[in-house]
Amino acid sequence: MSKIDLKKIKVILLDLGGVVFQSSGISNNRINWYIINQLNEKYGHDLNIGNCRLSTFVSEYSYLTNQFLGELEFLAGIFDTIEFNKELIEILNVDHDIIIVSDNYRENIEYISQRYRFSEWSIKQVYSFDYQMVKSNSEFFKRLLDELDFEKEEMLLIDDSPNKIASAAANGIHGILYKGNDEIALEFID
Repeated sequence: MSKIDLKKIKVILLDLGGVVFQSSGISNNRINWYIINQLNEKYGHDLNIGNCRLSTFVSEYSYLTNQFLGELEFLAGIFDTIEFNKELIEILNVDHDIIIVSDNYRENIEYISQRYRFSEWSIKQVYSFDYQMVKSNSEFFKRLLDELDFEKEEMLLIDDSPNKIASAAANGIHGILYKGNDEIALEFID
């Protein structure tokens, strides 16, 4: 990939899971990541695009773990085991606007957008359930380009998925594969 001219970049398209939110994979008394990962295989895609409700996921999770968790209790337990990457937000917000682009499911977003005040550090949020497709579908980024007042050359996607970087690239949007804050800082700080 050719070098990105960061002086032309006005907006960062920023992924949430694996970038802004990073899981340690450590379970606690409510959260069993092994079972969550199994259920994500079963329900993940349908949750992301809005064809399944979190209540279905939590109901099966509760049954498998012999617990009786409500959705909010489940989400609180999840985010007690996940770290918020505030440092990355601070690095990126110095000279760029941020638009969140995520495959997270609606109930999760409703919970974390309040807890982590998305509206304070992002100018817009776009989710798979808004478009009824995940970001690995290049139509996601085509539709995003049609809706935004930015040119593709003015945007940069930061994501931890090579498939999603490729999907954005198919629409002319440059991307950086997230591997850690240090690598991002080297790109953004003179």
